[in-house]
Amino acid sequence: MAKGDDNVQRKKNKVTRKKMSRKNDSATVSARIAAIIAAKKRRKSGKRSMCQGMCFSLPTPQDPYNERQGKADITKKKKKKKNKVKSRDKEDKKPSPMSIDGVEKMDGPSKFLMSNLNEIENSFRKDSTYSEQHDKFLFTSTWGIEFWKCFLSGKDIVETSGMSSTVEQIAWIVSTAADAIAKREKDEEEDESIGNSPFLLYLVPSQSKASQVRSVCKALKGIGIHTVSLHQGASLDHQISGLKSVEPEFIVATPERLLEIVNLKGVDISGVSLLVIDELGSLCSSGYLDAVKSIKQAISSKHQSIVFNDSFSATILPAVQGLLGRSINRVTVSDSVASQGSNIIQTVNVCSSEDKKLEKFAELLDSSSSKIIHIITKEESFGKIRALLKLKGISEVQKGRKPLAHLIDIEQLDTTVMRDFETVLLPDFFPSIEIYTQILTSMARESVHGVLQSFITKKEAKSYQAGPLVNVLENCGQNVPDPWKNLSVAMSD
Repeated sequence: MAKGDDNVQRKKNKVTRKKMSRKNDSATVSARIAAIIAAKKRRKSGKRSMCQGMCFSLPTPQDPYNERQGKADITKKKKKKKNKVKSRDKEDKKPSPMSIDGVEKMDGPSKFLMSNLNEIENSFRKDSTYSEQHDKFLFTSTWGIEFWKCFLSGKDIVETSGMSSTVEQIAWIVSTAADAIAKREKDEEEDESIGNSPFLLYLVPSQSKASQVRSVCKALKGIGIHTVSLHQGASLDHQISGLKSVEPEFIVATPERLLEIVNLKGVDISGVSLLVIDELGSLCSSGYLDAVKSIKQAISSKHQSIVFNDSFSATILPAVQGLLGRSINRVTVSDSVASQGSNIIQTVNVCSSEDKKLEKFAELLDSSSSKIIHIITKEESFGKIRALLKLKGISEVQKGRKPLAHLIDIEQLDTTVMRDFETVLLPDFFPSIEIYTQILTSMARESVHGVLQSFITKKEAKSYQAGPLVNVLENCGQNVPDPWKNLSVAMSD
């Protein structure tokens, strides 16, 4: 073989060896076969390409279209961390005394509450009469801020201005209620227990008042708050069908019509969270008090009550006491003595002699239902009072079920500490009208069961200026004893 032929043969052999070696290499096969080989290698190593995720993963509720293709959900892990922080906060956080139905104590009203007020204000400022009468913004209302604080406390509220609710007060009530609904819905556990009952039930004495309240609530329809007005003058079937189709968050109603619909099972009010009773005096004078009590009894859930009492008459006080809890908050825009002394029974006992006065005082000690009786008198009278207390089995130290007596020297009286004083007795009625009004406007600030009893003899009454006290009693709707009326008239003549 020639030398040149050897070179040619070696080259051919080299090419043949290369071809033989390529047969064992996946790169020399077709693309389909190469892909199969590569997939087999990845399966053995535990790795898969993105396109193969569909073959080895199934759709889940979190990824119904399998878009993640078996990949780990990074966002889900973040949510888990957030949930852990939330649960830890729940364990560490102690229940706040200023909270109701998931509404926690804050430094000020929320932005959502403020936006609700702005919506109401904008809707009413389109009316020229409203813009002329109201030159200040709703969110600057002193009454509104005080009401909001009282609402967060969870206690019942009584408005003692002696008037029905104003547009400003209605706006704050419905805006606060809408804010509470929004915050409660964030809690899934509470959301399940809400049911179909409205959140706010607003009782009014007339159709005109119902229209006023509903006109304020109408501005909140844009945020999903629906309001239904129930009163006489509209078809009963129409109102029932409207309740079933809308399922409102707020209901404004007269007691008689609402009770009629409740008896027909047209609406469920057992889960109401906020009950507002407007113009209680008018409701009582119209004969609706029993209906109001029946409506309140139909509410089985824990709820707050707000009462606007448009009367200072002492005859309305038993109704107020029956509708509100033992501990309440007072809200008022008035600084008058009648407003500050509202819901306190004042009695002036005019006795014929000193012995009769002590006898009357002893009878009151026996009939008192208060746990603590605060007795304000001169220090030199302490011995006489203590002897009477001992005779009645009443001690200055708590013993058994007997009430506790607390003697206070009139010369060292501090009215700033009288906030919790429910029962105050003045066995020797000698204070000036200024001291009397200070006692009246300082006691029983968180109760509607306040009692202020005064004792005086006819001889002492002759030297006392009865006119100012008679005016206080009359302005507060209290009974004025005939001797005081006659004495006041005689002095004025």
